[in-house]
Amino acid sequence: MKDRLAFIKEKREKNNIYYSRYNPKSELLYDIEDANEDFSWMIYEIERLRRENTELRKFIEKVKSDIDNNV
Repeated sequence: MKDRLAFIKEKREKNNIYYSRYNPKSELLYDIEDANEDFSWMIYEIERLRRENTELRKFIEKVKSDIDNNV
């Protein structure tokens, strides 16, 4: 199965993403706003957190290994 984030990135590249919000003062009762920048930021943050998680897991394994070797 394809990574969900990769799937979202592919969909975002093919389609624009918009927010719609109810607004009774609007001509069509809804305001529509571009959400592409928000999704780009979200994807960047998820990728950053994944990298950080991987680095922390490696660090923990190294510390565990060092502790086991010194015991």
